[in-house]
Amino acid sequence: MRRYTLVFLLLALSLVACPEAPDEPVVVEECDACDGDCVIEQFRVLSASHVEGPVDYSHLPPTGGDHNPCWAPYGPHVDEVPAENWVHNLEHGAIVYLYNCPDGCDEEVANVEALAGSMPEATTLVSPYSAMTAGFAAVSWGWRLKMSCADEDMLRSFYEDHQGQAPEATTAGPPEACM
Repeated sequence: MRRYTLVFLLLALSLVACPEAPDEPVVVEECDACDGDCVIEQFRVLSASHVEGPVDYSHLPPTGGDHNPCWAPYGPHVDEVPAENWVHNLEHGAIVYLYNCPDGCDEEVANVEALAGSMPEATTLVSPYSAMTAGFAAVSWGWRLKMSCADEDMLRSFYEDHQGQAPEATTAGPPEACM
């Protein structure tokens, strides 16, 4: 009888310790940037398969998951890079800075691009991303920072805390076949 009680107790504890859905954040922490309109979240990434075509990510912007075999060139992008491509950059340890400013935010985007450009080569990507409600985000494998402004201190801190923390460590550019 004791053995069954122990097994039941361990099963109950494992269910309490793990969220029911993998798309729910396991850590949510509010931050002070942007007058408090700032949150850092951690997610469980359960898959990292290479797939063709669009991926229906459960949370936006995604922090990992299935992705295109071709990753995007590092650096700033004027046109929106598909998430399926930059998620592959995340798998390589990159930080992806995203923005969605329908009313314009040229100065803030220029500041984000300058910040990303000051980081070691081939470790960041900057892209517009129309599928998010936040004005700005930084994502890494399993982590996401969302905020209403482009707070440079938070973006730098996110980079320092999360860059290179991914299943693969490479700063190589995409293969010629991907270009």
